[in-house]
Amino acid sequence: MLDERMFTRKLLESEQMLYRIACAFLRSEADRQDAMQESALKAWKNRDGLREERFFKTWITRIMVNECKQLLRKNKKTIIADNILDQQIQSHTELDVRLMLESLPEKQRVPLILHYLEGFSLQEISQVQKVSIGIVKYRMYQARKALRVEWDGKEELK
Repeated sequence: MLDERMFTRKLLESEQMLYRIACAFLRSEADRQDAMQESALKAWKNRDGLREERFFKTWITRIMVNECKQLLRKNKKTIIADNILDQQIQSHTELDVRLMLESLPEKQRVPLILHYLEGFSLQEISQVQKVSIGIVKYRMYQARKALRVEWDGKEELK
């Protein structure tokens, strides 16, 4: 079990990653903040369930993913593009990529974000999503394929 100081340090180290995961699921800033708080609280209450400290990142990510999904079910919300002004995106290319990512189904978007933006291995993603590595690879392949098609279409319009 993690002591209070170690738990707090690891949670603070994970804060930005957890927020980005919340952004991948939730549109509302209030919902994102709720998910952050509830995840931290649930992790604290269940910290004795973490058998090995080295799995903290995967463990806290799973808690965040579950909390986001619970909020979505509770509020019966659908995932749509974030408010562009909230993100203060400067470049049209960044905006295009962000909107294309958000247009992907959750099952394809989340593994891409976890892998490319958060640095999770395929094994870790498989544990977080509770699916086989083969399914993770397939979902990422499908997502990359969809993004390529979308990107090629945008390039033709310019």
